[in-house]
Amino acid sequence: MTHTATHRLAAALQAIDERFWLRHGLFWLVRTLLMAWLMVHVIHVAVNGRLALRDALLFLVPLVPVTYALLYGVLPALEQGRRLRFALLLAAWVPLSLALNYLFRFLVLVPLYQNVKTAIPDQHHALAVGPFLPLIITVGVAVCLRLYRQWRQRELANARLRQENYQAELQLLKAQIHPHFLFNTLNNLYALTLKQSDQAPEVVERLTGLLQFVVEQGDAPLVALRDEVALLRNYLALEQLRYGSRLKLDFAADHIPANGRIAPLLLLPLVENAFKHGSAEQLGQAHIRVALGVEGRRFTCVITNSKNEAPAPAGGKNGIGLRNVRQRLQLLYPHRHRFETEAGTDVFTVRLWLDMGAGSAAARAAEITSLPSAITARAPVAEAATDAPEALPHLATHRP
Repeated sequence: MTHTATHRLAAALQAIDERFWLRHGLFWLVRTLLMAWLMVHVIHVAVNGRLALRDALLFLVPLVPVTYALLYGVLPALEQGRRLRFALLLAAWVPLSLALNYLFRFLVLVPLYQNVKTAIPDQHHALAVGPFLPLIITVGVAVCLRLYRQWRQRELANARLRQENYQAELQLLKAQIHPHFLFNTLNNLYALTLKQSDQAPEVVERLTGLLQFVVEQGDAPLVALRDEVALLRNYLALEQLRYGSRLKLDFAADHIPANGRIAPLLLLPLVENAFKHGSAEQLGQAHIRVALGVEGRRFTCVITNSKNEAPAPAGGKNGIGLRNVRQRLQLLYPHRHRFETEAGTDVFTVRLWLDMGAGSAAARAAEITSLPSAITARAPVAEAATDAPEALPHLATHRP
């Protein structure tokens, strides 16, 4: 209910802000009513509410031209950075405003109070200083409201620009994933067809399921975690068909909640990286282990792959796939994730800890920082996965 009321209030304020005459009309209406009330109950310059309202309306005669001359004649020079012009215009505006106000009091206001007794004698003197206070307050409030509105418009424009840049960058990162993933899978299919393998139809079927996921859910902001895991199962099954017994593949993804949600195609590049820089480069036996787990709102992904014996690359540079994932995590899960890579002599490990729940950014960052030791201790759960490569081709698949 509170959210609905807030939304309606925001919509009403936006409608007022977008309509010049409504916005300015409300300003002068509020100013007139407030001034009439002050004249009767605070300043005591009017004997009753009718006279106070009359005087408050009459005061608009000099106030309106003076205020708009300042807002749309003087201030634009300052906004354009033309300080000398602004100073000259302001120097001209001050005496002209005072002259107009004195002239109005001399010709209109003082004659109206000629035979009326008031608690304060200012209404009987054209050159009285006190009546200038409402002028100063009105003009000051109008200037503050204009400056605030311009500042707010700039903030909204910057926010829209940041959002557009965010969406464009996110779409670019997704666009890098789709062809990269498709080319890898087609290469697998090509290798099997060259061998005239009986498994080629199964590869086509699984490829259809993978492409269906990419087309139907690849652009969604979030997908079911179980669907993302099923995508990985299909991909791993295809890779197992490609490498056969040369690849020992361990996969553990137990107790995945039905209500878990995650950004689509976030995990696939991590698995692809394990094959690209692991089994694809090794001549002998290769080993890849994938362990996924969820505890509360915390998601864990630990991927380990064997690789050719070599020292860790200088500077810890990663491939395009890992850089892509890192950028997407920074965009989609700011302060809600931790992403690490560890390159050993013959093993490469990727660890991802992700907070899939809601809450303050500071609280999420504190919770995620405390995750590594607890989750790393659970990583050996992958050892409990099946050691039989033959079982992987029968993993769940998305069917058209």
